[in-house]
Amino acid sequence: MPAPLDKLSRELRAAILAGDHALANRIAPKYAEAVREFWDTVPASDRAGSTVPRVARELLTWARGMTIVQRAIAADQLGVVQRTKRYNQERLERVRTSSIQVRV
Repeated sequence: MPAPLDKLSRELRAAILAGDHALANRIAPKYAEAVREFWDTVPASDRAGSTVPRVARELLTWARGMTIVQRAIAADQLGVVQRTKRYNQERLERVRTSSIQVRV
């Protein structure tokens, strides 16, 4: 794999693993363009034995799968936060509406 593709591949993996989807969205098109540009330079006789298409497909498939998993985890965590917020609001309302009597 050519050095520019390796570098972009590492950057894309790092961005996805860090959950930096904005950065990953900027790197992915650059990676795809770099693959296309590299592929255009490969002689037709060498294309059949090249691992570039397989490696690129594996990377992009992995990136898609990881993004789906991370979004599902984030959605679950958001659900927990929302349930906790509702629970705490209900508790606060009960405390506000309850009457405490102090006898002297």
